Amino acid sequence: MIYREDNGQGAIEVNLRVVESLCGRVIDGFDGRVIVSDPRGKFRRGAERNPEEGSGFVKARVKEGRLNLQLFLIFKFGTSVRESASVLAKRLRAQIPLDIGIEAGFISMVFVGTLSEKLSKRRVIFVDDGGGELREVENGET
Repeated sequence: MIYREDNGQGAIEVNLRVVESLCGRVIDGFDGRVIVSDPRGKFRRGAERNPEEGSGFVKARVKEGRLNLQLFLIFKFGTSVRESASVLAKRLRAQIPLDIGIEAGFISMVFVGTLSEKLSKRRVIFVDDGGGELREVENGET
């Protein structure tokens, strides 16, 4: 479980599987141009692991009442990585409060590879901190 809120009428709990489902639906809107991955660039399927652990393409944590995400993705050759990351961040920022009920914090998108006929490993990281600017970061920088 990554989030729990007790209120007067009961408790709200959100596990990683819920966050992955939300992210997966948003990513599906890219019509296969953006694909989920694990941190090493292996394609992932949703039901491969324990629902509480998730499938590995999203790391999520609630900090200061905001949901911070790190997504591991592969993009198809010919896709604009910066534009895709920007659109993905905007869509996630709009959908997270609707589905989960809390605001999005940092959204980090790690593009681990480019797919044409074969997967070419890369590591391009974009971060959206909610300030309106998408920034590209070096490994280790946040």
